[in-house]
Amino acid sequence: MNPGIRQYLDENGATYTPEALRKGLLDAGYDPAEIDAAMREWQARRTGGIGSDDVRTFGRWAILLHLGALVATFVLLLFLKGVGQAGVLLVGVGVLAVAMLIGWAISSMIGRALLRGGTIVALIVPAISALLLGGSCFAMLNSVISAPPREGTLDLEVSAPFSFDGSGAAECYVGDGTVQVNSRDLGTLERRALYVYLSWYPEDPGAPGPAGGTQISISRASNSDTETPESWSTSPDTQLVVEASADGLIGTAVFEDLAPEVEFPDAEVPDPMSGSVSWTCE
Repeated sequence: MNPGIRQYLDENGATYTPEALRKGLLDAGYDPAEIDAAMREWQARRTGGIGSDDVRTFGRWAILLHLGALVATFVLLLFLKGVGQAGVLLVGVGVLAVAMLIGWAISSMIGRALLRGGTIVALIVPAISALLLGGSCFAMLNSVISAPPREGTLDLEVSAPFSFDGSGAAECYVGDGTVQVNSRDLGTLERRALYVYLSWYPEDPGAPGPAGGTQISISRASNSDTETPESWSTSPDTQLVVEASADGLIGTAVFEDLAPEVEFPDAEVPDPMSGSVSWTCE
């Protein structure tokens, strides 16, 4: 390196930008190619042998890794949870974006200290940061945001303590190996609508309730303040036979002695219920 150029850079390098330094050396009459070579050598000496191109490449990839993790997390959750959850997901991803910004700043500072070992080695730190932050956010949002329900139908036939046969639309919630079916109005008996809630999951001897944890709850609404709502649900005394597909999306449950539930102490207790429920989820 030309001693004159070195002296100029050492005296003014901390004050002026590289462009200003180059212009000053050109004005002093030095050869442009000699100036460029000297400035590269001077920059490498200042950064401990790390070139400015390496620093720029590291910085660009550190940002891209965090942005990629942010976008991938949002797209994957949107695919799993549905467009209907986009608003909630945007809030969650907004919080993740702030965390990504902090993670990028910290990991970039650590990674630049490792640039002497090469750009790939230095990028390991921001890669780990982006992966941990994106994975943690995905796990949290995936656990707290439920998937949209599937459309379905449900048929209810009651033989006791009254006779009823009705069907209607239902909403099916599928996840973690379980299927939950919430019916809409299945029809009325004495002007009182009937509804069914059913939960199914594969037979498990240790699960609560009959038939490996399958549970049925049937309610009969009230139309006035003088009528008491009625409901029946599975109990240890309930006899329940369930035939369902492996995924639980289609099935039939024949039940006897669903136990009546009484909301008020002085209310009349209805008799146990027997009948069957069939469901189909799209």
